[in-house]
Amino acid sequence: MDTKSIGRPPKAPKHWDQRFLVIASHVAGWSKDPSTKVGAVAVRNRRILATGYNGLPAGVDDTDSRLANRETRLKMTTHAEMNCVAYAARSGVCLTGATMYVWPLMTCSQCAAVLIQAEINKVVVPDFVEPFRWQESFDLARQMFVEAGVTVHRVPMKGPVNQEEEPIDTSPCSLDVT
Repeated sequence: MDTKSIGRPPKAPKHWDQRFLVIASHVAGWSKDPSTKVGAVAVRNRRILATGYNGLPAGVDDTDSRLANRETRLKMTTHAEMNCVAYAARSGVCLTGATMYVWPLMTCSQCAAVLIQAEINKVVVPDFVEPFRWQESFDLARQMFVEAGVTVHRVPMKGPVNQEEEPIDTSPCSLDVT
């Protein structure tokens, strides 16, 4: 018997990666950004530690005029991955060794630096990420992750629905407590 694996959960199969990407896609929907909605979910041992989406910092008014002005919005927006790390820090949650699931874009170089500093060891993104206006930043992030020993995994997805299983309902759940 391999005593090194006692008490450790088994490696998450690919479908767990898909499930957490679906959750990240749901979290992305909370963003008020009119053009780009990104969600991030930090996970360790199949347990969600923190979530984040792109938006203005807590306490800063996200008025329609600020959100409509692209230049202002880009200067004021905190990216989903950074919000996720900040939420974990405010909550006293250590992200060392965690996996960050990001939907629908690859992590940018600025967020990569934050994830590396938070000791995230794996980043999972959907495999349909196409070349984008921030491709140079995505490429730099990949290089940074390689140098820092962070694994980047692209998971087969088709939009927010899993290709290999039945479609997953990503609509908000409701509990009937009556």
